[in-house]
Amino acid sequence: MKKIILLLAVVLTASLVNAQKVPAGYKLFDNKIAYIAEKENPQGQKVKEGDVIIGKFALMINDSVLQNSFSFPSMPCFLVKQEQKLFDGDLMEALLYMHWGEDYTFAFPVDSMRKAFQLDESKTGFVYYRVSIDSTVTFEKFQAEEEARQAEQRARQEQMRAKADSLKAVEQDMIAKYIQENKWDSQDREGIYYKELVAGKGETAKAGDIVKVHYAGQLLDGTYFDTSWEDIAKENNLYQAQRQYEPLEFQIGAGRMIPGFEVAARQMKKGGKAIVLLPSSLAYGDRDMGVIKPYSPLLFTMELVDIQQGEPATDKKPAKTNK
Repeated sequence: MKKIILLLAVVLTASLVNAQKVPAGYKLFDNKIAYIAEKENPQGQKVKEGDVIIGKFALMINDSVLQNSFSFPSMPCFLVKQEQKLFDGDLMEALLYMHWGEDYTFAFPVDSMRKAFQLDESKTGFVYYRVSIDSTVTFEKFQAEEEARQAEQRARQEQMRAKADSLKAVEQDMIAKYIQENKWDSQDREGIYYKELVAGKGETAKAGDIVKVHYAGQLLDGTYFDTSWEDIAKENNLYQAQRQYEPLEFQIGAGRMIPGFEVAARQMKKGGKAIVLLPSSLAYGDRDMGVIKPYSPLLFTMELVDIQQGEPATDKKPAKTNK
């Protein structure tokens, strides 16, 4: 009988040791939650059921990092709800041991997390959560603040839409006024307005050709927003020392440029120079590009420096090779 009792004691002890198996250097909360305290603050406010944790976290499986927010500002990380528990002693329970200002790493055996993470049977080891807590808020307060934030965002978006709609409504009047005051030909070319400064020579560019174009972009009020000419950049506070000021190279038909810019390049011959006016529909449309507001018509002074014959761009995949 004593041998049987002793055997049972050995089996029970082995089970307890297995249940308490933790990575080296880890301690246990209540003999079930493995942790390392990176930073302790027992005087801080304790996490409670229903709290939303504001802080940072990282998630790892063994040495593989799956998520890491420690390089970013603190944010809402977890809603502590025991109804979301995966097992006894999981993260939801572990978080209840923490206080504001603390930084803990918890370790959970892969077996306990296998189903939640859809891990195959060959995966062993531990799933680690590192959690740093700045503060907590109740879920009700968090929800109210989130709803207020979203309402404020919707109001801003509505204001932006109203402003964009007003710009859209006056765009055609702006274009007509500019053309009249600057005595341009009011007939558009493929949707753009074109004023030739220097006539080029030879053929115009066609689909597939590689062109090199010097340019300077302006708003209708004369404000420059970009240029490939160094002197214009310096004169208009656009100069960037690290930038190479040289003609812009692109392929006709490849879709790299705003549509109106490419239409203009196709109108020109090598050596030609022109000022073109692009309606927003052939420029940036309803996008806000900073200096360029939604529905802004644009002016480009362009010089076609070179044309190289090329093949039209296609969507065909390259042939396989044995390299």
